[in-house]
Amino acid sequence: MVAKRLKSQNAGWHRFNIGALECTAIWDGYIHHGYEGIFPNADPAEMARLQREYLLPADHIPMDLNPVVVNAGDRLILIDAGMGQTSTMFGDQMGRLMENMKAAGIDPADVDTVLLTHLHPDHSFGLILPDGAPAFPNATLYAPKTDWEEWTDEANLQRNDFRNAWTAGTLEAVAPYRDRLKLFDIGDAILPGVTTLSAAGHSSGQCAYLFESEGEKVIFTGDLAHHQIYDPYHPAWFFHMDYDSDPQMGADAKAAIFKKVVDENIRYHGYHFPYPGLGRMVRADDGTYRFHAEPVNPRLLPPLK
Repeated sequence: MVAKRLKSQNAGWHRFNIGALECTAIWDGYIHHGYEGIFPNADPAEMARLQREYLLPADHIPMDLNPVVVNAGDRLILIDAGMGQTSTMFGDQMGRLMENMKAAGIDPADVDTVLLTHLHPDHSFGLILPDGAPAFPNATLYAPKTDWEEWTDEANLQRNDFRNAWTAGTLEAVAPYRDRLKLFDIGDAILPGVTTLSAAGHSSGQCAYLFESEGEKVIFTGDLAHHQIYDPYHPAWFFHMDYDSDPQMGADAKAAIFKKVVDENIRYHGYHFPYPGLGRMVRADDGTYRFHAEPVNPRLLPPLK
């Protein structure tokens, strides 16, 4: 007898608590991203050293997509919507949010709030289903005003670069939500226990969301950082000269938020860090940082009653 290979993995969801908040990281898949153009101001020898030391893939950087659902009791909040299934411009390994939400016991129709860190395709295209219907039919959409203006600007449709397709897809994705849209300025306290901080640079209006409950804090940082090793070791490294709206602004925001989470003992969630993206940032003796991922295991603390 030859046993059939199953070719499947555990469902992509992971639950954790922040005070009274029940949070569920939902895996939407991953981007298989080459090294070309990545960290353009990095020292190649240092990149190679870290690659060897941490046994990183030599030919690509795998970037997971980790939206999070936060159950606040009176509100069910989704932070970023993944890539969805309307486009494969970033590859065909994404669009798993709906199936993994179902596996986690979460009905998309129960989501009443969607918070976008920014409107890039792998964060906003998942707002709609393949037929164009809203993936979250009862949700109010929150977006930072500056970022909204950058990525819903129809003048981008006349360009001959990536902004054309990115904007076209974004306009399609947000269309069902325009009558329940709330734009805000970064720094606003948009919901009870939720404040916003600037993570701008990769996108002009990108924001991070800081949640606090019963003295515990977690920050959802979107694309503030893209890699769990390179970025903490070298916050000054830019992500990508072509795709960052303002590379230096992005590096400055990264350094500021890394400092804040260490100084204030805030749990850190990296949208593109290895699933589920949750852990602690610590400061090294040289003033740089290290990310310590929280292990994924069956325990949900505090103990179930």
